[in-house]
Amino acid sequence: MRSVVVLALLLVAGCDRKTTVEIRSGPESAATPAADATGQIEVKLADPAKEKRYQALGTEPFWSVEIAPGKLRYSTPDNPDGIVFPASESAQGTGTRYSGMMDGKALSVTIEPGPCSDGMSDTAYPYKAVLTIEGRTEQGCAREK
Repeated sequence: MRSVVVLALLLVAGCDRKTTVEIRSGPESAATPAADATGQIEVKLADPAKEKRYQALGTEPFWSVEIAPGKLRYSTPDNPDGIVFPASESAQGTGTRYSGMMDGKALSVTIEPGPCSDGMSDTAYPYKAVLTIEGRTEQGCAREK
């Protein structure tokens, strides 16, 4: 069914009207595009890689960073609600680096594919994480959220 919808949208895109539709994967993608006042529909192809969300965490000291498009939330046992701040994303070797300024301090977390264990539980994580705050580096693990 999805292929039929995409094909129909592509055929409409060939008409003389401006056509844009955003195509995403996952349950939240059921939105139907709407025409604007001129009857034009906008088609956008979403980049699923930019929509990934992660949770990175480390032990001794305990820390957690939730990664969402354009923002990070850094939390510790002393501040479980965490601090949310804007972040940018860049390629870093085989992984991705997310960085921003948290209360005037440079913070970055790099997520790289590879098996990881937090050392305190039997949980196996599919990603390694490296957290850097003001030059101090902590090792950790990560998973998609």
